[in-house]
Amino acid sequence: MRPKTLLVVVALALAVMISAPKTFAQNLLANGSFETGDFTGWTTGGNFEDTEVVSGAFYQYTGAQDGSFYAVLGPVGSDATLSQTFSDTVGGHYTFSFWMNAVGDNPSDFSASWDGTSLLAQTNPTTGGVWTQFSFNVTGTGSDTIQFAFRDDPGYIALDNVSVSAAGGGSTPEPSSILLFGTGVVALGGVVRRKLGR
Repeated sequence: MRPKTLLVVVALALAVMISAPKTFAQNLLANGSFETGDFTGWTTGGNFEDTEVVSGAFYQYTGAQDGSFYAVLGPVGSDATLSQTFSDTVGGHYTFSFWMNAVGDNPSDFSASWDGTSLLAQTNPTTGGVWTQFSFNVTGTGSDTIQFAFRDDPGYIALDNVSVSAAGGGSTPEPSSILLFGTGVVALGGVVRRKLGR
């Protein structure tokens, strides 16, 4: 292989590797997108009537934000809670995020908290009927609890794709990126060996 050809091959391999997603973040939550079709992994509390996991069109929502299933939250008169406790690293930096879809029903409310500290509290929340992501930077204590509290008397608030993951790159490189890089190094090594053998 000519040196110019080698440079082109290596440049292309690096470009593909750079453009590919480099990491995937591990979600510390169980069943964060409700893909079991129910609330497995979650703790429910309060007035949990009219709250369920659905798929496809429901109320004013056309479907899930992630996967096939999502939660619809509609207790009447008082709040329900949905929470999950999980293990993490003491002092670790995490991103707590979720997607909500709400149409401003009155009366309704929605809140999210981390270890009892309120991160979001809305009365008659609305996202304009589209899935909207909410994201917060939080610090782990070794064992933490996220909790949602909600009520929607005339209708439903939709919730999907709830996650807690390491913030700022604490994730693992994708195997495809490692393989691609390794292939480029092997190819380069083979050319150098041939050149030196002449």
